[in-house]
Amino acid sequence: MSVSTSSFSVLIAGFGDIGHRIAEALDERATHYQLALDLYAIRRQQEAHPLVKIIQWDMTQPINTELPKVDYVIFCVSADQLTEAGYQRSYVEGQTSLIQAVKDQSIPVKHYFFCSSTSVYGQKDHEWIDEDSLTEPTRFTGKMMLKAEDVANTAPCPVTSIRATGLYGPGRTRMASQVLSGKVAAADPLCYSNRIHVDDLAAFYAHLIVEHHRNTLELSPLYLACDDTPVAIHEVQEWMAKESGVEITERVPAGRTGSKRISNKRMKATGFKLTYAGYRDGMPELLRELRSNN
Repeated sequence: MSVSTSSFSVLIAGFGDIGHRIAEALDERATHYQLALDLYAIRRQQEAHPLVKIIQWDMTQPINTELPKVDYVIFCVSADQLTEAGYQRSYVEGQTSLIQAVKDQSIPVKHYFFCSSTSVYGQKDHEWIDEDSLTEPTRFTGKMMLKAEDVANTAPCPVTSIRATGLYGPGRTRMASQVLSGKVAAADPLCYSNRIHVDDLAAFYAHLIVEHHRNTLELSPLYLACDDTPVAIHEVQEWMAKESGVEITERVPAGRTGSKRISNKRMKATGFKLTYAGYRDGMPELLRELRSNN
């Protein structure tokens, strides 16, 4: 199959922080290959953006506009409330409305992407998890994400769900703020954590879409998005404290119900290369940002 050099178009449904970063990553990769790209995004409020044509629509309400004829759709909303009802409204009902609009308006989508989460895995004994592992979530977040994946699979085209681990990066400072206050997780019980820098997640979406468009990659229906370094949460926080010159004054519970290690082998088999292979690569920038703001 020959490599495609034609133009392509992408609709990003949900244009928050992740959506903005995906748009920038797509633009950068399309420019690298000298591909023409049309970018659209759905969001509740209108916004002027230099790369993206904004479509104003609250997807929990009946559609009031015509959607563009695009090649790819990415559903990456954030829940409006961190409750079961909020997840139902945003991930299930909102996504159902979008997919129904795609069907009703006969949008010729080649591939549909859903931004899911590794919260669908309830394992707690430090197991290695891959795309074939059982999904047995114990919390409503994981259960609702599985329900939302089922909705995504009703799209009238091939579908890929990307289950991302914990995101970190600019503006995501909750754990760093805790460490800078002198609090770190206790070493016992052992609790593994998994993460990916938000820019790496955005770049992975761009990589999959552009390589699929170029006919150089056959997409899987499922990927786990994680860096190379699953690690005990107390080790991460102790390292952050040492890097920041902070004295540890309190050991607190990890605050997690599970402990698992996420494999990124399938993600890396696509040819994708992480910018931040581990927390030691990405956390220093975040710590500097937080200290400069205090």
